[in-house]
Amino acid sequence: MPAARFSASFPAPARVDSSPAGQLVAGERLGVWRVVQALHSADTGRWYRVEHQRAGQQAGALLVYHRAEDGQAMLLRLAEQVSQTAELCHPVIAVPLDSGVTPAGQPYLVMAWPEEGEPLLGPATYAMPLRQRLALLLPLCDALQAAHEQGLLLRELDPGLLWRLGGERLRLLSLGLAELGAAPETPRPRYTPAALPFVAPELRDGGAASLASESWALGLLACWLINGRQPRPDSNGVVRPSASALASLGTAERFSLEALLLKAMADEPALRHPSARELGEDLRAWLAGRNHSALSLAPMPEPAPPSLPKTGAGAPASRRPWRGLALTGGLVLLTLGAWAAAHQGVLPPLF
Repeated sequence: MPAARFSASFPAPARVDSSPAGQLVAGERLGVWRVVQALHSADTGRWYRVEHQRAGQQAGALLVYHRAEDGQAMLLRLAEQVSQTAELCHPVIAVPLDSGVTPAGQPYLVMAWPEEGEPLLGPATYAMPLRQRLALLLPLCDALQAAHEQGLLLRELDPGLLWRLGGERLRLLSLGLAELGAAPETPRPRYTPAALPFVAPELRDGGAASLASESWALGLLACWLINGRQPRPDSNGVVRPSASALASLGTAERFSLEALLLKAMADEPALRHPSARELGEDLRAWLAGRNHSALSLAPMPEPAPPSLPKTGAGAPASRRPWRGLALTGGLVLLTLGAWAAAHQGVLPPLF
């Protein structure tokens, strides 16, 4: 295997030619790599299968960025962290092998060939049943937990760097990882267009990456896997999967899944899952039909005393607002009761 080599300086960004003439062709050489065939195109860039000419025809996957400035930002960051990422050892996380610039001035990187794979957010993935799609997040949560133990976290999630290797196996290119506990970058870091939707609110305001911001990105990725597209905020500004995408679920299953996702993507970092490990545990519980940490109910407030002035049909004025809440609480309890009946009657504590 060739030693990892990373370029830390680049020429001025070149204009990206989106025509077929601007793509690499079979037989073209980039340093020690020879292009074998063009693969798929993602928001981040276009992938090619390549072979190393001096290492026994070793196969690799080469990514040429659509936007040169995106590639520059990512490769410069990678060059700063090469010593840390080189020590990563996990079957889900792939460390880039090489990098450089095409004759047209577009940055590229090479990773070990991920067997027969395709982008995670692709047609074949969306053809899978909903539960199987969500189960794809589990190996990613496990891999990120391993990265945490080595002092790294997911600073930004670019779905174009996630491959599905068939079944429920994933491969994450380590470009989005950063040092755990690092201070906010100055000046404010630039996120690539493909990764920007997955950037937690506090990071957009200049905050430092954290395990909570990582959980936010994973929650959004789950919504994307459910919808088959980027989820849109509802009328209250809350990001959630579309109703049609959840139509195959029962009422209780849907309530439970939405509670999980709302916790993962809470506005306040302190209200989210503490890390990818806890999010993965909740997701495993949901897939198994068990309760999880997002299923908790606060007790209803005590009703106002009946001696207050009456209005309308004779109900105390201050009790009217609780009528709707009591109805909502009753519906929630009925929902959980139905779910519990279908899953051996295990209910979360209500008080």
